[in-house]
Amino acid sequence: MLYQSDQKIKVHTYTVVTLLFIIMIGFRCSYADDIQQQIDALRNRIESVEDNTIEMRNSLDRLREENEMNWLTEKRTKQIKTLVHDVLADADTRSSLIGDGLLGGWDDGFFVASSDGLFRLKVGALVQERYVMSHRDNADKWRGGFENNRTRLHISGHIFNQDLTFLLQPGFGWLDPHAFGTAFVNVQTPVTEIRSRLWDAWVNYKFAEEWSAKLGIFMLPFTRESLVSDQYQLAVDRSVIDYRLGLGRSQGVQFTWARDDIRAFMAITDGSITHGSNSVALNFSASSPVSGLAQANQVPPWSAIRNGTRWSVTSRVEFLKAGTWDQFNEFTSAPGSNNATMVGVAFHAQRGITGVGKKVTSDLDLGVTADLSMNFDGGTFFISGTYHNQKEVVTVFDVTTHNVDWVGYVVQGSVYTGSTTEVFLRFEGGGAIQNSYGGDDLHILTTGANWYLDGQGLKITSDFGWNFGDVSAEMTNYMLGWRESIDVEGAWVFRTELQLAF
Repeated sequence: MLYQSDQKIKVHTYTVVTLLFIIMIGFRCSYADDIQQQIDALRNRIESVEDNTIEMRNSLDRLREENEMNWLTEKRTKQIKTLVHDVLADADTRSSLIGDGLLGGWDDGFFVASSDGLFRLKVGALVQERYVMSHRDNADKWRGGFENNRTRLHISGHIFNQDLTFLLQPGFGWLDPHAFGTAFVNVQTPVTEIRSRLWDAWVNYKFAEEWSAKLGIFMLPFTRESLVSDQYQLAVDRSVIDYRLGLGRSQGVQFTWARDDIRAFMAITDGSITHGSNSVALNFSASSPVSGLAQANQVPPWSAIRNGTRWSVTSRVEFLKAGTWDQFNEFTSAPGSNNATMVGVAFHAQRGITGVGKKVTSDLDLGVTADLSMNFDGGTFFISGTYHNQKEVVTVFDVTTHNVDWVGYVVQGSVYTGSTTEVFLRFEGGGAIQNSYGGDDLHILTTGANWYLDGQGLKITSDFGWNFGDVSAEMTNYMLGWRESIDVEGAWVFRTELQLAF
């Protein structure tokens, strides 16, 4: 019995040991499977990190290549100036720089800047070579030829600090681009000649975060067409309406208040008096009939002309609804551009100087304008309306008209048909409501295209304009090609222009 008991004990012992062994083996197998899964997961993560590392390295290589391609920008120049001074430790070697610590290069124009960033001078240029052909059913039906419409330097920069900026634009062009094309043109009055002139000459100081003041000769803040530079127009040139109802340039002071979505301009100036009209009287005797016609050349029609103004105030407010302000520096929107919308309103008032011998002026001129500008991905839309009222207008023949009203509208749009080709359409109309001042039967449809060979820097523009109404003497403009055509519809103008700008 004892032997059997011992046998049972051994059997049970072996059974327990065997079960424990089996359990241990199962546990180790399960544990080994978990470890293998963890190893596999870790291997996958390592492979993913390696792939991401390769992608990041490729991106960095591309960025490095792009940086190296555009290394000679003003921003890059400032970044490397410290390195330049460290490398050129030898004084004799350092003297080969442009002066003492000056830096120079190309940034959409040639520039020279001080190493401390306090001074900067940039020089650019604009050349517009134009061919114009015009036709009308009146006498002298055909006129055509080439002209160097604008050739000017663009000298800008800042002095003492980046808040004090300046602009000079001297060169050759129409002495008075607003001049009428009437009979006195035949005697070569200076207003219709291409001569040396000064477009802009001003200094601007930003004295606060949102405020700045400009002093000198500048474009008055009235119509948007006038405020867009000549090189950034959609058609070959601005509309006839803008040259007649826009204000052009004057001299005085302008205050600007600007935020991210709104900006306002207030200008106190000599008023809308063009350069050419002031010089007419120097070329003719006071008793000459031609002199009378030349002095009566109201440019624009409601301007104070050569008599000057007692006071003049111009103000404009712009509201940015979408996009950025820079998008409205020009009248085009290239493919890939973001949508942008801007609304502008402006007001002008000036009182003329009257008295003995002071002719062609009015007691008070009032003007308002409003415009809507929209930019799209490869397209634009623009519409504007302008109204002026002259009170107590006195002509060279001592004829007084109590009220003269001028109205005008411009509608234009464009769309890109390729990466460098743009087609556009513009319709404009208006004039004087009073028939004694030529009437308001101007209606011109202009269509054309732009070929951007190198952006706005090298561009070819061609357009064709057709007149559906009258072109009165008061609305003619020889620079644009539009000559007087009264009671005769169907006058047309063809223009093509090569532009070089930097």
